[in-house]
Amino acid sequence: MILLTGGLGFLGCNLAYYLAKQGEKLILTQHRIYRIPSFLEPLVNKNIWISSCDILDFSNLFHILEQYPINSIIHTAATYGQKGKLYQTLNINILGTMNILEAARIKNVNRITFTSSQSVYQRSREKCHEEDEDLPLKSIHGISLTKKVGDMICDYYGKEYELDIVITRPSQVYGPLYTTEINPLQIMVENSLAGKPTNLPEVAPDDGNNLIYVKDCAQAIALIHLAKKPRFSVYNIGDKYVRYGEMADMVRKIVPGSKINLGENIKEKIREPMFLNLERLKDEFEFKPEYDLEHGIKDYIEWLRNGTY
Repeated sequence: MILLTGGLGFLGCNLAYYLAKQGEKLILTQHRIYRIPSFLEPLVNKNIWISSCDILDFSNLFHILEQYPINSIIHTAATYGQKGKLYQTLNINILGTMNILEAARIKNVNRITFTSSQSVYQRSREKCHEEDEDLPLKSIHGISLTKKVGDMICDYYGKEYELDIVITRPSQVYGPLYTTEINPLQIMVENSLAGKPTNLPEVAPDDGNNLIYVKDCAQAIALIHLAKKPRFSVYNIGDKYVRYGEMADMVRKIVPGSKINLGENIKEKIREPMFLNLERLKDEFEFKPEYDLEHGIKDYIEWLRNGTY
């Protein structure tokens, strides 16, 4: 049985569905989110069970490990934080991760998969980021900081206690149940579908990001976690680097009449690209994303329009 923290969050729900469809049994932790998406409802109390849990409450977390036959953990629970709430972000993302690792150590749960982020890397036009490169001290935002610290804690815990801990670093994820409203592509799709204009003056058409559709990301994490013995302790997860101008053009193609206004291509608004080396995932697991940009947007629109998953 797998304990999936953040199991009712954006990535957690999509990951839970994929794993349950593979025949896995899961305990999903529930804290602030109470809705259960329609595609998970038929699986509840069959392959999926939901348990209330605050990962900052060690005794609560430990009780779940005693109550259920948990043999592995996927840790996706995290907060993306808000401006002025750095302490809360650090507390949840760092202390919460420490609690997961310590509880797993005590209960002899050896396999743990930690969901990190591509933001631990420093963007560079000259570099395709490798999993074993040294991470920069400087962090661009709270998520970058806390995921970087989480990576280091996982690495150290694994070595100190001989735990089988794997770190996954997804690129920018989009798709059903995304709610944080910081992904420009997500905003373009949702506004266009609602018939509203999209005005993103701070987003330059020549800026961009490495994207992956949430169903593909879920599959990649599941492949890594379910492997008997992964070859590496860190894996990048992503697809291709796409400019925001290309994303806007694709949304206009799929939703005719979309009004999307991005910022001017002034130098200050264009960041260095984010290129990820994905060879580990491809070579070991033969992973290839099923959803390119066009198919990912279309699939997401089906979800928004009809609830079709």
